[in-house]
Amino acid sequence: MEIGKKDGLLGGLLISIFILAGLSGFLGLSLLNVEKGNAPEQTIPGPWGLPDDWSTAYNSSYFTLDNGTDIIKITLGDLLEGITLALDEEENGNGADINEYKVPLYLYTIQDPYSGIYYTGVDILDVLEHWNTNFAYNLSFMASKTPDGFSSVRYLNMSTADIINKMYENDEDPVIIALAANKGWLPGSKLGNFTIVGKNMNESLSNLEYISVLDSWKVDIYVNNTLEYTIDPSNMMTNEYDATYYYEDNDWWSFNRHYWGRNISEIISHTSILAEENYTVRIWSCDNWATPVPSGTSPEKPYNNTDVEEGITPPWNPDKDLVNDPEEPLPESDLLMSLVYADQEFGETGQGITDPIWPYRLMCGYHRGPFYVCIPGRPRRNYLSHVVKIEITVYPGSIPDDL
Repeated sequence: MEIGKKDGLLGGLLISIFILAGLSGFLGLSLLNVEKGNAPEQTIPGPWGLPDDWSTAYNSSYFTLDNGTDIIKITLGDLLEGITLALDEEENGNGADINEYKVPLYLYTIQDPYSGIYYTGVDILDVLEHWNTNFAYNLSFMASKTPDGFSSVRYLNMSTADIINKMYENDEDPVIIALAANKGWLPGSKLGNFTIVGKNMNESLSNLEYISVLDSWKVDIYVNNTLEYTIDPSNMMTNEYDATYYYEDNDWWSFNRHYWGRNISEIISHTSILAEENYTVRIWSCDNWATPVPSGTSPEKPYNNTDVEEGITPPWNPDKDLVNDPEEPLPESDLLMSLVYADQEFGETGQGITDPIWPYRLMCGYHRGPFYVCIPGRPRRNYLSHVVKIEITVYPGSIPDDL
């Protein structure tokens, strides 16, 4: 999956906030430590969204997240604080004040095609990031009661890759943890507390009680179709590399950040490839996008060992690697391509917007990571996100010209 105009689907998120909040009532509201009956009344226009009156929320209702390291109790009050953060950021209404490093919880409304119910809630991926669960892969959701109170242990399993792919099938199609239905709070209702629901999903799960992270995101390194090495949270900082790279592209989006990860060349050194051997590299995301682009109207050859070990001299692809108007090549750099797990933005610009400078680094999470590849010397549309595989082909002699 390419990192296009902005890492993290920012435009669609802003639209969701404006529609659901109506920009009235919520802005500036603080829900810290607010219990049922103590919050001021809020108003959301329209037939769906969160209830008009937040003071009626059962803020102590909760579900549990077991991320393999910590067991975290997440209450409705906690979720409303994260939602308030997202709404507070929209006071100017132009997107210029989005502080992604704060990990706000954006609102979405989904109509269940079977029941016609409008569910409003927060993206599961945002919830995981908000509670520092940045590398989850397979997830299990558990409920032990039906909405009518009968005991019935039920499970719903999916991966974060499934959710990411679902979001990119159409424009912003998340799987949400619903907090309200038809403008009524779910916790304490007959519909049953928190509910996992997604547009066009075959099943949902009401009365959510427990989310378990079953395993971690990983990047598999294949050499001639044989798995030889794996990157995961346990070794992602082995021989860590960090660098700062900047290029200006005000026609679209610039890239200006400090990033942390591992060089692709260093990763390859953990495989069976010898120093004198020639090889090519293609990097794949969870939804089968790749860099370099393998197919379509203008397929590209894979990167070779010189590109990986010595860096790319722009323009690597004269038809694509140009920025600004009039078009010009990217600046030369001695930096190497890297697999990135954390970064810090420094006021990136594009389309009339300048993002705030992040005060500290942030894990990449699920809207740009958990791992993405940074390729200095190429534009950011080649900085593939959601990386799951690095595919290497070794040649006994020179690399063929007809790849």
